[in-house]
Amino acid sequence: MASLSLTLGIVKPDAVEGGKTGQIVAHLEQAGFVLRAARLVRLSEAQAGAFYEVHRGRPFYAELVRFMTSGPCLPMALQRIDAVAHLRTVIGATDPAEAAAGTIRKLFAESKGRNAIHASDSQDNAEREVGFFFAEGELAGLWDGKNVDSKG
Repeated sequence: MASLSLTLGIVKPDAVEGGKTGQIVAHLEQAGFVLRAARLVRLSEAQAGAFYEVHRGRPFYAELVRFMTSGPCLPMALQRIDAVAHLRTVIGATDPAEAAAGTIRKLFAESKGRNAIHASDSQDNAEREVGFFFAEGELAGLWDGKNVDSKG
């Protein structure tokens, strides 16, 4: 039986600037996610570089860091059963032109580079990424490193 888990989503600067944050959060809630922590932040170059460290050396890394520091973004700890996989489905393909109808990127993204939302791509990354933005105490005891209390 699947258990509740946490994952990280980030409403990116393009969507925040475009006034789409509320619609994206509402879309996530309608998809069964519970918002467990969120904060509006403006990442520094050092923070964005550290967060996207796994992509250092790739051709898009510098552009991604520049983009993620271009304005405020909204990191969110999101909870539901099978959170990582379900969020990846709900957001759609990286390129909105290839994203399925009804997905966040199909509805709200401008381009492959300005694609409205980030989502953790594995449970290990979800744990690291949630921890990057939120201290354990901010999650009200919901995070145990792997799963979330089923009463949460």
